[in-house]
Amino acid sequence: MRLLLLIACAASLAAALPVHADDEVAEGLPAPGFQLRTLNPEAAKVSWVNLEHYVGAEPEDPQARAVVLSFFASWCGPCQKELPYLQQLHQMYREQGLRVIAVDIDKDEAGIAQARKAIAANGITYPVGSDRFNLLARRYLGDKSPLPSVFIIRKDGTVAKIAKGYSKDASSFLLAEVQRVLGLGKGAAK
Repeated sequence: MRLLLLIACAASLAAALPVHADDEVAEGLPAPGFQLRTLNPEAAKVSWVNLEHYVGAEPEDPQARAVVLSFFASWCGPCQKELPYLQQLHQMYREQGLRVIAVDIDKDEAGIAQARKAIAANGITYPVGSDRFNLLARRYLGDKSPLPSVFIIRKDGTVAKIAKGYSKDASSFLLAEVQRVLGLGKGAAK
């Protein structure tokens, strides 16, 4: 009986752990790659957004130095506040190598339509991918995570910083981290 209980405990513990060390998304580890159809192809000038286009071993965009990856949903109030701020960062630091990608996790057509409206209303020109089945979201966020959740990814494809949820100082924190990973200002990454 004890042996069966021990085996059952070991099996449940093993199921909770990542299958491979690569399955964990954490600071300092490689960011999982993806390709998503964009919700704003005209404004972003791309129909698909692919992380490896900007970062990793052989990025197609040689000027890219870092990516801000943000997960949001149409029903998330703080996410609606973050969209125009990300557009501002995109405009301010694009020439310095910052690339911004947002991922909408709305599952139904009504939510996706609302996300498109918010994207248009805020004049978003960075790519916004649709993760309707939340495959990418589960990979990055797990089963439950506060929104918005932001990942800053270095040119080499590793995660530099993770911020989950929204706080009063989110914009200043994000600005400081973007400047740091781009090598601008205090505490610049080498």
